[in-house]
Amino acid sequence: MSLALEMPILAPILESFLELDQAVLDVLPIGIYACDADGQILKVNRKAIELWGRAPRLLDPTQRFCASFRMESLAGEFIAADRTPMARAVIEGEGCEGVETIVQNRDGRRWIARATVALLRDENGIPVGAINCFQDVTREHAMRAALEQQQKTFDLAMIASRMGTWRYTMADNVCIYDGNAQALYGLTKAAFLHDDEGVKDKFHPDDLAVMWERVAKALQLDGDGKYEVEYRVKQRDGSWRWLSAWGLVEFEGQGENRKPIAIAGASRDLTELKQAEELQQLLINELNHRVKNTLATVQSIAAQTIRGATDLQAARSVLDGRIVSLARAHDLLTERSWAGADLIDVASRAMQPFRAGQIAIDGPSIDLPPKHALALSLALHELATNASKYGALSQDAGRVAISWQAQAEQLSLVWQEFGGPPVVGKSRIGFGTRMLEDVLTQDLDGETLLEFAPEGLRCAITASLEARS
Repeated sequence: MSLALEMPILAPILESFLELDQAVLDVLPIGIYACDADGQILKVNRKAIELWGRAPRLLDPTQRFCASFRMESLAGEFIAADRTPMARAVIEGEGCEGVETIVQNRDGRRWIARATVALLRDENGIPVGAINCFQDVTREHAMRAALEQQQKTFDLAMIASRMGTWRYTMADNVCIYDGNAQALYGLTKAAFLHDDEGVKDKFHPDDLAVMWERVAKALQLDGDGKYEVEYRVKQRDGSWRWLSAWGLVEFEGQGENRKPIAIAGASRDLTELKQAEELQQLLINELNHRVKNTLATVQSIAAQTIRGATDLQAARSVLDGRIVSLARAHDLLTERSWAGADLIDVASRAMQPFRAGQIAIDGPSIDLPPKHALALSLALHELATNASKYGALSQDAGRVAISWQAQAEQLSLVWQEFGGPPVVGKSRIGFGTRMLEDVLTQDLDGETLLEFAPEGLRCAITASLEARS
């Protein structure tokens, strides 16, 4: 019995499809089949059979709507036969276009189908069936997923590097910024009109000239089209952010007809780099200042040491000791990035070359500014050197006590010698004494009092802890 004799009476449009030559349907590169109003499969082409991995039974009421072994949504949820795109068209009268599902064949192969279902109606508008055209788009999905992953990786890289992309078109004078670039430029929307008012409000006035100069250079018809500039842009809170922007000009036409149509590029946040450069310059300036001061101090020490010296070897030894003492203080300050030094550390390091068992250090932890640390280090070294030559540290029984206290931003430090040879008047007047009485007083914004008592030298030093120069 022929297929036509087994079929119910069909609408002309469905009959027209069924009358198509099978050979014609079989050469189509997509799967195609038709169902009647009950969902029975009426006709199918070779590509559909190939995609399903099996041939459907035509006009079989137990195999309705499609011949897929199993169908799922893209989220992996099972789709029953009466909820497939073809079923919804036939049962609910809902055609569809470009619906994508996951199909699993009996052999386990899984692939992604994209289907377009056309609902067929009779002359009275009553659904009489549907035609389904579908194709395997698995590769397209894989490529799309790969592109999405690449885009995601690119976006993450742009975020991590604090970069954003943009494209400025000459025709409308508008620059379109991506999400990252909008954040960098302090914008609330992608499109920014580069009119005179907008540019002056967004870009720092000191950077406008160089920006337009770089734009003009990039737009030159005989140039390389490269655009690169650094400028500051205003943020929504009114602050300024340093950005580096670079791009390439897009040209169209050739010869005399060649003209620029757009600049596409990217921008990166330079704020932290600029702040680091500013800090570096400040540090260099500060280092230059300190080096000059140190050289001046060394020069003064050398001049005072050599002046009037009768024994060059002895003078050299004294000079070496003073410079080494200064170096120890510098090392201590360097360890704390020249933020200051603790007085306990200053006193301990200054006394390192001397007879530690004869020296007692007693005082609280006090943070000294760099200038105070250097001055006190030299002062203590000078006192210890004199004590080693003429005072308490020149004898085994001699002792030195260094003590201090601080009240109301005022430091009081006392050097007291015991058990040394008797002191007869100002028997030790020299560079050390002059430094203690004159230079030290000036550097510490205080005063120095030397008492040449017979039982031992006493030096009382006061200094203002508020001074930070």
